[in-house]
Amino acid sequence: MSDWYGEPLDDGFVARRQANLSDYQMRNGCLGEVQARDEGELWLLCDAQTRLSERIALAESTRRRP
Repeated sequence: MSDWYGEPLDDGFVARRQANLSDYQMRNGCLGEVQARDEGELWLLCDAQTRLSERIALAESTRRRP
C-alpha cells in the first residue's frame, strides 16, 4: 500500500491515495479513497485500485497517440 495512507475509522479503516489521479482515471472508475472493515480487506481494495489506476493510465497514454 505504498501509494496509500491508511488509518482507523469508527468501525473499520480508510485509505486515501497519496498521489492525485488524472481526470481520465477518475472518470473511468478510479477512487481516491476506499473504506474497509479490516486491514486485509483494506489491503485488497488498495491493491485493486492501484492496479486499476495503472491500467487506466496506460489506456490514457494510448489515447493520446496520433
